[in-house]
Amino acid sequence: MKSFQIKFWGVRGSIPTPGPRTIRYGGNTPCLEVRFQNGPFFILDAGSGIRDLGNKLLKEKDPVEAFIFISHFHWDHIQGLPFFRPAYKPGNRFTILGSDDAAMALDQIIAFQMNPTYFPVAIQDMRAEIRFRSLREESFELQGVHVQTIYLNHPGYALGYRFTYRGKSFVYFSDNEPFQDQYPPGTTNTIGQHKNRVEDLFDNFVENKNEHFVEFCRGADVLIHDSQYFPEEYEIKQTWGHSPFTFTVDLAIQSGVKHLILFHHDPDHNDDKVDQKLVLAKSFLQDRGANIQCYAAREGWSFVL
Repeated sequence: MKSFQIKFWGVRGSIPTPGPRTIRYGGNTPCLEVRFQNGPFFILDAGSGIRDLGNKLLKEKDPVEAFIFISHFHWDHIQGLPFFRPAYKPGNRFTILGSDDAAMALDQIIAFQMNPTYFPVAIQDMRAEIRFRSLREESFELQGVHVQTIYLNHPGYALGYRFTYRGKSFVYFSDNEPFQDQYPPGTTNTIGQHKNRVEDLFDNFVENKNEHFVEFCRGADVLIHDSQYFPEEYEIKQTWGHSPFTFTVDLAIQSGVKHLILFHHDPDHNDDKVDQKLVLAKSFLQDRGANIQCYAAREGWSFVL
């Protein structure tokens, strides 16, 4: 391993989609394992993929200490946490990081999904040490890793993350959508009240928020970004909080990243559809003369930088 290694345990958006249609890319919802060389252990999101990650961690002899970064609290990003078996093992330590929302603090949000109405086991049954750290748009150091956060354009309080370690950096924008008054040119703004709520989250007002995304991603070695839709699908799903892959490619080009990983695959897209999206994305990059390596995230794949 060099500076860091990212392993994908779940890459699907919205809802798990097991079965023969998704066998190559996988049907679990978002979860990434991030190992920094001689550094901390991060987990990004706790979708259904975190269950298999947890089963692997149980085989480790030493106690597990990890930081679990939650992008937001839609089901597909937290539904695996109650099935994360290392959280029930005494001696393990986990810090869950994410944004509060307007009505509830981070720790309350996590506990609420394990309310007896929805789940038979309470969060108090987790015997590991569980801590919580609420985040806004900020930057800080965490065991040698520089962490930056940014609010994304997605219903609710969704955060994007940038992690920098030993001169290498990667950006994780799991669920994000372009602001419609800025992209694409000439598009009528249809965000409405949701757009205004998202704007209120930015600590410092930014006139061009798509440009704010560009600057946040500027020069990153790796960009992992929501690429859920084909452009024609996005036309009827604006304000749902996800991107056409064309916006993702544009963002990568404008930001000057080195590697682009298409993420959060639509539950209605089979493996062939994901292949098609990847081929088109690579073609667009080539047509624009961009020297960016492009991949489609798949379960079990490790990216080393």
